[in-house]
Amino acid sequence: MNDTEIDVSPLLASPGFDPWNCCNSVANPGQDAGKLTWRASQRFAPALVLSEGQKEAFRDFVRDSGGWDDEEIAAFSDTDLAALCVQWIAGDIREGFGDGVSNDPAKWDWEDYNERAERGSVSSTFYLHDGKLFWSCAN
Repeated sequence: MNDTEIDVSPLLASPGFDPWNCCNSVANPGQDAGKLTWRASQRFAPALVLSEGQKEAFRDFVRDSGGWDDEEIAAFSDTDLAALCVQWIAGDIREGFGDGVSNDPAKWDWEDYNERAERGSVSSTFYLHDGKLFWSCAN
């Protein structure tokens, strides 16, 4: 495992975690979607314990997304960085596996996910290893 690979199993095990609540658009919860999803992501951020190397890898990933400049990224607190990571992971779960997924990733439709990832229809960011779910922020 390297710094771009983050164990998200503790996030899934967090009581009440639902990707729907952490990453959504105004089409669903309405005009306050940004505030609502950010609050939910902040609530679950403590479940992601990121090493210094993982924080830097995620900062690089965020920088490459083009959504924030270097100054903004440098100003992220560890809590805000983890909350943003939660939002990204939640979005990738929803994109790759849909809504209403079990908190047990072994029950997810990996065959469909891998086929769509091979076609480039979804990001290939997740994998299971020794019963744990990992998310990759490799560029």
